[in-house]
Amino acid sequence: MINWRDHGPVTDEDLVAYLDGQLEGDLSEYVEREVKMDRGLDARLEMLSQGMRPFDEAYDMLLYEAPKKRLKQILQLAIEPPPPPVEETEPEPEPVIEPIVSQVEEASREPWGGWRKLAAAFAFFAVFAAGLITSRFVDMPGDPPRVTLAPAARGWRAAVAEYQALFVKETLVNASLDGQAQSANLRTALSHIGLDLSFDKVSVDPLDFKRVEVLNFKGKPLVQMAYLMHGDTPVSFCIIKSGKPAHGMKSERREGLNIVHWRSKDHGYMIIGDMPDKELGVIAHKLKQKMS
Repeated sequence: MINWRDHGPVTDEDLVAYLDGQLEGDLSEYVEREVKMDRGLDARLEMLSQGMRPFDEAYDMLLYEAPKKRLKQILQLAIEPPPPPVEETEPEPEPVIEPIVSQVEEASREPWGGWRKLAAAFAFFAVFAAGLITSRFVDMPGDPPRVTLAPAARGWRAAVAEYQALFVKETLVNASLDGQAQSANLRTALSHIGLDLSFDKVSVDPLDFKRVEVLNFKGKPLVQMAYLMHGDTPVSFCIIKSGKPAHGMKSERREGLNIVHWRSKDHGYMIIGDMPDKELGVIAHKLKQKMS
């Protein structure tokens, strides 16, 4: 059997080659085996196969990392270019007939007008943006292989997905069954994000409520309610305060787990678990109705 890189880690380049059908025989079988054993690798393969690159958030990151002061100076020079230096030159004899090549060379030596300077400024910004995005999504020579999402994409849902990927049935099976204590803990946790919900509001079939935790995401409280579905599948319902515009239910996949999320005027909501997207959507719809 071929010694596939001494059984080293599978990189994005390997996954893309696998998706493009460029791996054969033992190489393809090795990648398939690694994907089956690594939930994070399976999620990465799923994302690459669907072209789910987080470009929107990557472009948002440009707003923070772009050299705004320098770009404003370039644009100002494009709008109000300084006068060219005056040079005294001797009059050249008038040419009789010039070849076409010499005419093109003469045109290429003409000073740029204001519109050409503006085009140059935008070209500079395009090159800067392309370089920044490339550095975030493409491994440079000598860099270690990366199989996680780009830093710009690592919002609260990504953080929850990484945490949830560690959950197994044993994580929750021994949680307290005292309904009165659970209700009290729930109200205390939700008070950190300005909500007062009864135990019934966050209970929905076929989920069995197990516990509630208050987590911290970038200095903001994040409430996670953990459940078991059918007694063996961990599912979490999470809420965080948010000042972003409201939107309806959307679905995505992270860390090999399905997610349905939505946002109200004041809070962001998400439900996550290793279960079919359609079934998760039904549960999310029930919880959203109860939140209304």
